[in-house]
Amino acid sequence: MRNGSSHLELVLLVLALGLNLSWPLLAGQPPEFPAGPAGKGNFVFNLENDVWLDRDDGYTNGLSFSWVCPPLDEESKSSWLRFLYRLNTRLLGNDKKIKSQNNYVDPETSSQRWAVLSIAQGIFTPADLTREEIISDDRPYAGLLLTSLTFVRNSGRTQTCWGGGLGVVGPFSLAETAQKWLHRTYGWTEPRGWSNQLKNEPVVDIWLSRFWTIFGSEEKETGWRPAFRAGLGGQLGNLMTGLEATFDFRFGLNVQPEKEALLPSPLFNQVPLSGVKRTSVYGFCRLTGRALARNLLIEGNTFVSSHGQSLRHFYGQLISGLAYESQQAAISLYAVIRTKEFKGQKYFDPYFGLSLSIAL
Repeated sequence: MRNGSSHLELVLLVLALGLNLSWPLLAGQPPEFPAGPAGKGNFVFNLENDVWLDRDDGYTNGLSFSWVCPPLDEESKSSWLRFLYRLNTRLLGNDKKIKSQNNYVDPETSSQRWAVLSIAQGIFTPADLTREEIISDDRPYAGLLLTSLTFVRNSGRTQTCWGGGLGVVGPFSLAETAQKWLHRTYGWTEPRGWSNQLKNEPVVDIWLSRFWTIFGSEEKETGWRPAFRAGLGGQLGNLMTGLEATFDFRFGLNVQPEKEALLPSPLFNQVPLSGVKRTSVYGFCRLTGRALARNLLIEGNTFVSSHGQSLRHFYGQLISGLAYESQQAAISLYAVIRTKEFKGQKYFDPYFGLSLSIAL
């Protein structure tokens, strides 16, 4: 994004953030965030951008705000939370609670449930922002504004997610306004081709995934441990339609993989669910393979003529980063690289991401 910016800035930024996240490992005891009010869920802020790589192409910016409700319970005092609980059980199934003579409930047959409400914006551009005409061999200018609701169920070592999103692609997404304002504010290259962006089109998508913890620490276990999860997911809609497989590996202190949901949603595929009882610091590496039949953001509008490119139906994505989790907050910094998404693509599409969750 920034003209003439030095790659040294990127190195220093990554080193500084990496040291801030990892120094507690060397000290042996990670610090705690100040305690805050509890019982109202979590606020999650996500930002993804390629600015730190001195780039501005492909998926160039993503921003989202989410609310993760407190663990759902059918006996909650809140009628809103009871309503979300009923929707969760209707979509993801009821528990088969088996009690012993001592009224002990088998944790393998009972579940923890959440709902995640989000609003997100994504900005997508070709590589050359200085050209006003359509660039025939590059992706179209496109903006996405999406609201979504996702339900999560953890049952033993299995996590199931079901979600759906409603939104718009085109000028109504406000992507053009957001990018031009940001570039003018910081003196970056002005994007001149937004007059060729995809036209307004309402989008509807649903997604479903299931993850299994192959090996990993239980909540009561402490210390340095690895964790590995594998999962399958899919999306269906006029925005994106496809299937994916994901392998998630983590290693660190007090790793609790079930406290984060991994989603096959169009934007932002990881959501911290709740605070952890024991402070955790870990590194993670996540590999995803996707088979897509439809990607409106690359192929162009569904119902009217627009600029677009021929989709590569198979591609992969690698995410690697560091994370800190406590009972009050969670923060992760990660880098993403994916293979080429359309035929004739001349560049890869790497970017950095930041996720911050605060207990309410």
